[in-house]
Amino acid sequence: MKMRSETFESLTMTLLITLTFIVLFHALLAIKEGEYHHVFSLNNKTSSADFNFAAAGDWGCFRYANQTVDNIVDKNPELVLGLGDYAYRNNATCWFQIIDPISAKMKIALGNHEHLAYTSRTTFHPSPERLEQYMTHFNLSRQYYSFNYQNVHFIAMSTEVPFEAGSKQYNFVKNDLQKSASDPDIDWIIVFYHRIAYTSPTIIDSIKSIRDTYHPLFQKYGVDLVMQAHSHNYQRTYPIQFNRNDSLNPIITDKNTTTYYNPKGEIFTITGTAGAPDVHNFTGPAAPYTAVQFNAFGFLDINVTHNGTVLEGYFYENNGTVKDHFTIEKSKDKDIQKNYSQK
Repeated sequence: MKMRSETFESLTMTLLITLTFIVLFHALLAIKEGEYHHVFSLNNKTSSADFNFAAAGDWGCFRYANQTVDNIVDKNPELVLGLGDYAYRNNATCWFQIIDPISAKMKIALGNHEHLAYTSRTTFHPSPERLEQYMTHFNLSRQYYSFNYQNVHFIAMSTEVPFEAGSKQYNFVKNDLQKSASDPDIDWIIVFYHRIAYTSPTIIDSIKSIRDTYHPLFQKYGVDLVMQAHSHNYQRTYPIQFNRNDSLNPIITDKNTTTYYNPKGEIFTITGTAGAPDVHNFTGPAAPYTAVQFNAFGFLDINVTHNGTVLEGYFYENNGTVKDHFTIEKSKDKDIQKNYSQK
């Protein structure tokens, strides 16, 4: 009996020593990797670990889209936003194959091409069956929704279903913005959808009803970044506020091209650059509110850093060139942000 007792005590002591070394190892690992060492997932609102997410729309089933996916994989983002218009075909299978390496990380907005079937390049009709392919693949019960990733709140809107004031989508977005703006764990709000509210002159026009309906709402609840596609080019605005007298000419609040601290108003991007081969060239000078614009294939990569207080964006062309770089920094103290925005 005595020998069994000693053996048990010996095993217990060995186990305790082993557990102690494991705890110390992970503590030292966390210190080595820095103060932002956290485990996180799509619905973790409390972690402040650095992370990055990629975004692009207007894909197609061509080699350019394959290159975009390869380059996104190289940046290893935790999240990928699809900004609409994917296969450009009557079947989504080819696009699902292309995005397979990143599919598990993707959240998508639906574009006009996801709702249509084509009998020729210029002849088409509504196709619920085609839309259902995308809805099923990404487990969507409706075309507008929201989610949190750490301290960032994302809202996916649909420009293809009713969005006017009083619609179900509008009420959802308004209530969701109100809730997220008052959430102490949320420091950034990002909205993404397909069609565009603001654009420089090109063959794709902006849609007045989108900017008139939603920009005042985004401004009221402190949206930071609005991500769009539809136009097959890249554009980024200065921080802009809604102009009730002339919504086509928003109020520019900061003319700095690359760096913003607690900016007033929203920054709008267009990233219709994932691979659709029919490039939409610009037809005139850049709009006064446009900070950067160009034609390219590639994607926008956003890094959330410095304990969640900085958004740093890079547009990576598929040849590896950084074609755009911008930084948005703000205090995590929402009272400071509110006072700053009212100046």
